[in-house]
Amino acid sequence: MNDDNQPPEGYFGCFGKNAAEALAILMPVVDIALKAHETGDYQAFRNVMTDSLAARITPDGFQNAYKAIAPELGPLICKRLLAAVNRAGNPRLLFVARYTNTSDDILINITFTNSADAPLINEMWIE
Repeated sequence: MNDDNQPPEGYFGCFGKNAAEALAILMPVVDIALKAHETGDYQAFRNVMTDSLAARITPDGFQNAYKAIAPELGPLICKRLLAAVNRAGNPRLLFVARYTNTSDDILINITFTNSADAPLINEMWIE
């Protein structure tokens, strides 16, 4: 993973007083979600998402998306944080990533909810 770049300052919500503190809490959750997406592990993804997101992403829907997208992308090679922005009071992390089966840059948007005791993902897009 490409973690050599300094993270940009931005909006990290309730997860830390600065970028380093917040990223130490949020990045392990990001890594779990991306690995679950890569391997088709719905339960691992469910463990890091809000109930609201789980209501929109069913196990069957997750598996259908996995079968359609994972082979096209392949395994994740690296990701780089571009920004942390405010999305309706919640921190949204924006990444650019590379996967083995595509030469295109892939954008990843992950929004965490500020209202959780532990960091939970409320929205996630890989495009």
